[in-house]
Amino acid sequence: MQKVKNKKMFALGLILGVFLIAIVIATALSLNTKDKNPDGWILQSYDNTVVLLNNGEVVEVFSDISLDTLPQEDLNHLARGIEFLTKEEALLAVEDYDG
Repeated sequence: MQKVKNKKMFALGLILGVFLIAIVIATALSLNTKDKNPDGWILQSYDNTVVLLNNGEVVEVFSDISLDTLPQEDLNHLARGIEFLTKEEALLAVEDYDG
């Protein structure tokens, strides 16, 4: 009788442990995606030019900007994406690349 009780307790502990691990993993993944929030205005490199994204959607393509002419530091920033609060701020920043 004691062996059956011990097996049930072990099984319950195992199930709870797996459940807790699943919760920890789900929470970590959730926090990770919050760091990559696509909301807002983002200037980002695409092909050999720059695009403006809003909520993850391409809003405008600046085909007159060639990435070949930009310094490496700017290319690095554009590869990661540069976030802005408003479209106007993003468009002002484009002037720096537009010459």
